[in-house]
Amino acid sequence: MTLHKNNHITRTLLAMSLMVITGGAQAAQVPPGTQLAEKQELVRNNGSEPASLDPHKVESDIEFNIISDLFEGLVSVTPAGAIQPRLAERWENKDNLLWTFHLRPGLTWSDGTAITAQDIVWSWQRLVSPATASPYASYPGNMHIANAREIALGQKGPETLGVKALNDSTLQVTLSQPNAAFLAMLAHPSLVPIDKVLVERFADKWTRPEHIVTSGPYKLTQWVVNERLVAERNAKYWDNAHTVINKVTYLPISSEAADVNRYKAGEIDIVYTVPINQFAQLQKTMGDQLDVSPQLATYYYEFNTTRPPFNDARVRRALNMALDKDIIAGKVLGQGQRPAWV
Repeated sequence: MTLHKNNHITRTLLAMSLMVITGGAQAAQVPPGTQLAEKQELVRNNGSEPASLDPHKVESDIEFNIISDLFEGLVSVTPAGAIQPRLAERWENKDNLLWTFHLRPGLTWSDGTAITAQDIVWSWQRLVSPATASPYASYPGNMHIANAREIALGQKGPETLGVKALNDSTLQVTLSQPNAAFLAMLAHPSLVPIDKVLVERFADKWTRPEHIVTSGPYKLTQWVVNERLVAERNAKYWDNAHTVINKVTYLPISSEAADVNRYKAGEIDIVYTVPINQFAQLQKTMGDQLDVSPQLATYYYEFNTTRPPFNDARVRRALNMALDKDIIAGKVLGQGQRPAWV
């Protein structure tokens, strides 16, 4: 079963800074007159030690939570589902098949070198290449980017992917068929550009703090395995003026109970998951610090449909009908989930 948890606790001291970490856009519009904390630093639990910070080598939120703070893609999606321009300042499309993206002027990596459309072309080609063995190699194919499926299957070369740089600041993407969700799908963190020079020079070590360059609001400054990662404000970030938090420390705490206890002790500023058996009590005692946010996600069981009895659609349908989803959502989980009917 795959679980997507959408409950988190935030400290009121840094309430205005929450958007920096969780809003996707990585920036906050602070209302005039707002009194910010003197020390704008955030300690958060990441749930576990990240396996890698290479966007093409990972597949879980444990890694993508950090990657999304370090790197930025062409667009982002707000919690309400609105598309926001990020590295791409604007775009247009012809017949919903040919998309042209115009990058913001003056984009640079955290070391000051230019980010170009060719960086995006190379990064996407690397993502779909069988040589990379990315868990998300099939994703551009699901977006219907031309030739992506064939490349992932080894039937065509990565250079045939339907993406090209018209110049340093203009990217053209060709789809094999219209896709209404294309812009929203562009926000996935596997599609952020990475620096070809570093990958080729340092191979799997390119994500170490001493090597990595980033495009987002933060740059990695420390990585102590199984202890912490530290990211600090990226002064070269195009939207640095709206970054509020100066330093973020990520802790690999796997226990939800320990996570909440360290929050109560003041050692952590933000907690993203709350143990189910503590939720009701926390709602009573810390309700002003508990935020339950809507999220498009699904809890589900995945069955092996090649073996009896679940190879019979009637059995699967009967099991689905027999489950009281209202009880599961309201009493067993009880954190604001709603039944998903199929």
